[in-house]
Amino acid sequence: MNRPTKIAIIGGGGIACALLPALSRLTDIVIVDGDNYEPGNSSRQFPALHTKANKAAALMELLQPNTLHKIEAIPEYLKDGRIASYGDWRGTEMVMGAVDNTASRRIIVELCGDLDIPAILGGNEHAMGEAHLFVPGVYNPFDHFDFNDSAPTPWACNSDKQIEAEPQTPLANFMAASAIMHLLLSWESATKPENAVAHTRLDVFSSTSSRVKNILASDIEPQKA
Repeated sequence: MNRPTKIAIIGGGGIACALLPALSRLTDIVIVDGDNYEPGNSSRQFPALHTKANKAAALMELLQPNTLHKIEAIPEYLKDGRIASYGDWRGTEMVMGAVDNTASRRIIVELCGDLDIPAILGGNEHAMGEAHLFVPGVYNPFDHFDFNDSAPTPWACNSDKQIEAEPQTPLANFMAASAIMHLLLSWESATKPENAVAHTRLDVFSSTSSRVKNILASDIEPQKA
């Protein structure tokens, strides 16, 4: 399969900051985020060192001078499929989720199902990063992994207490970004969706990857994400 000519990045936080310097040199990008940068996150969100501006707009401004590809921004939260009607979204062929909650990932999967385009969902905790592939009509990670609201981070950061207990770290953000890039490169190299890598997980001591066809062939209960 071919590399997407334009990718939408949902979320402009730590994972996006680790991912975008490389990804922006490969394809056109539209960044979607309604949040602003905070100085306290500057250790893993480099724009926060210099600005409190909207994350999507700030990343676009920083990335565009360093790439020949077009970088666009939608400074809004992803709430539903209406975002696909925005002019800056036009031409998007893949979506990457760099958000820290299950609700947003479900919106991404529903949106990409309606648009018939693939998605890669990334996440991390303090010592682990991983990514899941979604292919409409072929593979849905929600059918094979447990993303319920009681799941641990990275898939359900639902309280300040949980975030404080399992803080985000720059290295974990880079592991999640690496897992996302691995799935993208696998998607480009696969001859059909079933051959692509569906799940990659990197942690301190190990790494694992599974292809779509292998997960579909395994008759097991949903795994913890």
